Amino acid sequence: MRRLELRPRSPRLWAAVAVAICLSSSARGQKLLLDFGADSSFRGLSVAGADDNGNYWTSIPTGVFIENLVDVNNVPTTVDFGFSTPVATDSYNGPAGPTTAGQQAFDVFLTDIDAQALGDLGGSLAAAFDFVAGPGTDPNNVRFELQGLDASKRYNLTFFGSHKYSTDQTTVYSVYNDNTYSTLVDSVSLEVQDGVDASSHNRDAVAELIGLAPQDGAILYVDFVGAQGSLGYLNAMSIEAVDVPAIPGDFNGDLVVNGADYTIWRDNLDGDESALGGAGDGSGIVDGEDYDLWVSNYGGPATPPGVGFTASVPSPPAAWLIAVATVVGCGPRRRG
Repeated sequence: MRRLELRPRSPRLWAAVAVAICLSSSARGQKLLLDFGADSSFRGLSVAGADDNGNYWTSIPTGVFIENLVDVNNVPTTVDFGFSTPVATDSYNGPAGPTTAGQQAFDVFLTDIDAQALGDLGGSLAAAFDFVAGPGTDPNNVRFELQGLDASKRYNLTFFGSHKYSTDQTTVYSVYNDNTYSTLVDSVSLEVQDGVDASSHNRDAVAELIGLAPQDGAILYVDFVGAQGSLGYLNAMSIEAVDVPAIPGDFNGDLVVNGADYTIWRDNLDGDESALGGAGDGSGIVDGEDYDLWVSNYGGPATPPGVGFTASVPSPPAAWLIAVATVVGCGPRRRG
């Protein structure tokens, strides 16, 4: 799992950091499971019905754009999926070893994974059985878009990659800010096979990217490749939407702590703290402590908190002026 080093400069900012950490453990929302490979793909299998955990999957073949992926309850969502690059799917030398075309229904029972360790991604042998990789021509990057996301949510992506005798033992999974794939948002690495024994595939580890904000167009642009530029592998993944918690000082919920939040504090001073959208100090009354909280966090984006920032904090009159001035002053197809 990817580790984040958080270095807030203000003691009060620890409250914001604690809220951000909760993105990975609370406020759980809609979850989708993707199986790469399908009945229609080479040496592949689809997940049929609910898995051993009672969850439903979408099995992804090549060459298609899939709209309205289902969630784990088999309910259609607004999320769409499409590859942006040529890809290949297979099961050979995956968790089931040297599989044979036409014998997938038998070979799937040879799939060797630690289902408990993999959690939701271990609920189906068919999902772990096959994988998607690059076409074997340079560059080997596999790219796809997750479209139709909710811009008000944050997304946790969990990747399971597993393959034997790989040229690159490690696969790097990355998210970029647009379809040029030039500006990296975040990345994480996973060993798809043992670093010493190439015949030993990954059977119990996943990689996670946590708290991702949808980019322009409510899309996440995902890329993976071997760490040294050879083939990377992805067998299954989960997509989980989580609520964005209130950030201390962000009284209007616009994900920035600025003069507009002071206006809300000023207009509701001595009133019910519910007017601060859960971003106050929790006393129940809008008071000076809420103002102090705003001052401590002023100038910082609410996402991601924990990254130090330096900003000039205006006095209340200057903040009021700011508020007044603000008032007067080759990819997959996309859904329209």
